Amino acid sequence: MHDAQWSLKRLHRLMLTSRAWQAPKNAESVVRYRRLEVEAIRDSMLAVSGRLNPKRFGPSFRPAIPLAAIEANSDKEKIWMPSEEPEASRRSIYVFIKRGLIVPMFETLDIADANSSCQQRQVTTVAPQALTLFNGEFTQQQSRTLAEHLRREAGDDVDRQISLAWRLALCREPSEVERTKLREFIKRESLEACCRVILNLNEFVYPE
Repeated sequence: MHDAQWSLKRLHRLMLTSRAWQAPKNAESVVRYRRLEVEAIRDSMLAVSGRLNPKRFGPSFRPAIPLAAIEANSDKEKIWMPSEEPEASRRSIYVFIKRGLIVPMFETLDIADANSSCQQRQVTTVAPQALTLFNGEFTQQQSRTLAEHLRREAGDDVDRQISLAWRLALCREPSEVERTKLREFIKRESLEACCRVILNLNEFVYPE
């Protein structure tokens, strides 16, 4: 109040022009990224690859369980047979959840606790999540499907493939720098590997 000479108008001006008031608006450190829920990530991958089954209502579908998870389960006789396509590619809201055998991808990426009422999900950031998203069988499967879709729609033109992939996954055109890097990556690796990278981009997994 002394700096404002006991004037409320001057006090407000001092407050609004202070570094303390303006810093949060300009500091990048206050931006907190939030990963999409595992269901949204799975559904988005299916949608981008062109495999998402939009069927609504009806019974749940049984997702495929990785062999390692089956071998580690103590009650193998009660492990279900996975649903066939296209049922297996329905939205995650219709996935069958069993408390004693949750699909590892869902468990790793913080699905809600199935053993008790859950007011809010626990959100973690651990190394297995990155490994699951990049090396998991589901991601690899969708990467292969997306690559097939790109070849079918864009032919063998790499630039067209890149543009279509970027529009499908990120709803925008790639920059020249991005296009150049992807072109070199596809030449060095493969279109399937490029698709797997695209499905793991922060821009794809983290909403703005």
